[in-house]
Amino acid sequence: MNDQNWTRPPFRLAVVGCGAVTEACHLPAALKSSLVEVTALVDPALERAERLTRRFGLRSRVAARLEDVIDLADGVLIATPNHTHFDLARLVLERKLPVLVEKPLTTSYDQALELCRLAETNHTTLAVGFWTRFQPCVRLMKSLLQTGYLGAVRGFHCESGSRGGWSPVSAYNLDAKLAGGGILVVTGTHYLDRILDWFGEPEIVEFRDDSFGGPEANCFGRLRYQGASGPFEGSFLVSKTAGLKNRFFLETERYSCEVTETEPNDIIARPHDHPDLVLRLGSSCLPRAKNADYYQLQLEDFIASARSGKPPLVDGRSGAKSVKLVADLYAHRLQLEEPWMWYRRPGAEPCGLTGGA
Repeated sequence: MNDQNWTRPPFRLAVVGCGAVTEACHLPAALKSSLVEVTALVDPALERAERLTRRFGLRSRVAARLEDVIDLADGVLIATPNHTHFDLARLVLERKLPVLVEKPLTTSYDQALELCRLAETNHTTLAVGFWTRFQPCVRLMKSLLQTGYLGAVRGFHCESGSRGGWSPVSAYNLDAKLAGGGILVVTGTHYLDRILDWFGEPEIVEFRDDSFGGPEANCFGRLRYQGASGPFEGSFLVSKTAGLKNRFFLETERYSCEVTETEPNDIIARPHDHPDLVLRLGSSCLPRAKNADYYQLQLEDFIASARSGKPPLVDGRSGAKSVKLVADLYAHRLQLEEPWMWYRRPGAEPCGLTGGA
């Protein structure tokens, strides 16, 4: 931390939404940081906000509406059900205050673009909560791809799956309209955000999910890129009913690489010309910690952006690209054919929870 941060007053933060992610992630991160003072907690269920003030020993103001406490804040963190993000973020940006919005930025691409334009017009920070971007391995991968260290990309596959998944207090994720989708939005967007950051916007080859009107529990997709060294494809598989490998696998002309959820600091690389070697690629320029709090790093990056005017690591335009890719994937949707479904089309290729490699 630079010495100037010790002399500056703490950044006054209003937190909107007092559900599971705020209790488990955002408030602990804010309380760890010497840069932050949580001045207000906002939730229409006041008892939730009051319970968090007691649990964490806060002296924050509690309110049911952001309008009642926004004057106490230098910036706002929005961690509410997805369909409420737009109206809340617009209110903050119209006040010319910086805002950090939990992913997804919005449930509509048009709304996401409107927030981006408003932030840019008012010269105000709009950041989006894709916390995995702060992992050293994710940032290192982008650098290695940009410099060509790994060689030409040949393809990738990413998968994430566990039984059950995230359970927000409001249960908004049980309604596809409120959440903006199912497991693709809840978990898959972290991978989509990385794909967009590393490779840019793709052509959609295929997308399948198991929705029958509600939020899907499983989905599979294939994407195509026209790389500088030739075309390549990638695939993703996301599930809340099956335990999967929880990794990003990248094949290049020189290496087979893995980024896993259990190794946030390093990339595991196997050189093709020495298949018996297993290398750990890390960066001396990126912070390494065994138990790093990436929500804290995200929050402090947001504060640095708000104070300096420099873009945050994940800005509104990045968040809008993710919203657009999700909408485009759903627009290409086909039914995910599950192996136990007796009404599968005769002769159809199965596309179940095996994904690609």
